[in-house]
Amino acid sequence: MAIARSPFAPMEEKAQQLDQQGAGGVYLIHSQVMRIKKEEEEARELLLELQLLETRPAGGRCPATTLRASRSLSPLRRAGGIIPVGE
Repeated sequence: MAIARSPFAPMEEKAQQLDQQGAGGVYLIHSQVMRIKKEEEEARELLLELQLLETRPAGGRCPATTLRASRSLSPLRRAGGIIPVGE
């Protein structure tokens, strides 16, 4: 009894051989793949640097510009006076 082979048998055999060789063999990487990986790594490093620049300093202290921006612009606030409350 003969086993019927699929038309893709040579490709499957080649894939199996590559899998067996890949365990201890050399991997070939296309130049475009290497370029894309390099660009991706550079982009990750740049993003990390930018994220580090955006972090606030330790100690929970906010810069003076942040405090000024959060103040109310109402006339009562700007006057700095006491708000009278009726009895």
